Amino acid sequence: MSGPVHDPRGESQVPGTFKYRPGEVVETPFTAEEIAEYRSRIETNLGPIAALAFKLPRRYRLDMCNILVSRDGPNELWHLSISHPHRYPTWDEIKTARYELCPLDITMAMMLPPPMMYVNTHDNTFGLWEITDPREAIL
Repeated sequence: MSGPVHDPRGESQVPGTFKYRPGEVVETPFTAEEIAEYRSRIETNLGPIAALAFKLPRRYRLDMCNILVSRDGPNELWHLSISHPHRYPTWDEIKTARYELCPLDITMAMMLPPPMMYVNTHDNTFGLWEITDPREAIL
């Protein structure tokens, strides 16, 4: 599986057309203070072992959108969260983040689980998760 396709030279991999073409995706690394706070919250919520094993996501900006990209769980599947401070991210922003920051050879989906499993910790945030499709073995 390939890595992220973000090209700092601006050569876009985003397919399709746009109603509104977003600006450039820019990486915004965490400061030392933010990393310490992040690890402290993980330790408080999940325990010290989880804090040691935790991998910090990569952080990006796309216009006013904040984006976090990580590999999660035992299978290290790709996860992308995108948020905007005042509204939902647009389809063009979501699409641009997905194709610029995650490998092109995977399938990403927005999950809508049963109501009892639904989690929304921040307003105006959408999450995309890498999914595997059992039909791929047939193709």
